[in-house]
Amino acid sequence: MAHEEKRKYPRYSCSIDVNFDFFDGDPDEIDIETSIPEKGKGKIIDISSGGIFIISNSRVSPGLPIIARFEINKSEYSLKGKIVRTGLLQNNPTELAQKFSRYSAIGDAYIAVEFDSPLTNIDFAEIFRI
Repeated sequence: MAHEEKRKYPRYSCSIDVNFDFFDGDPDEIDIETSIPEKGKGKIIDISSGGIFIISNSRVSPGLPIIARFEINKSEYSLKGKIVRTGLLQNNPTELAQKFSRYSAIGDAYIAVEFDSPLTNIDFAEIFRI
């Protein structure tokens, strides 16, 4: 049986430096306008209009908000989203984590982020020359 793609948007492999603000606590009580974030950095290694996959040393919690700042083709982006999955690369036997194990020098954890609003104004296929 073929693997069925459940994602709304095509994903593209990339290597983009990212800085991000993340939060700790009860997701229902965090106000990203007033809460003091923790700072993180890493590398986006997978991107789509709907989200990003980051390798980092930061420890984050799923369900919490995140603000990612990165640059593509000299355009700067600051995107709000939600952490949908996270974990240590070494504990993830999936093909995905194995594929990204070469990034272990950048970080030992992965963070999957879903954007609050899709990035619809970027032609990833053109940028990443698929």
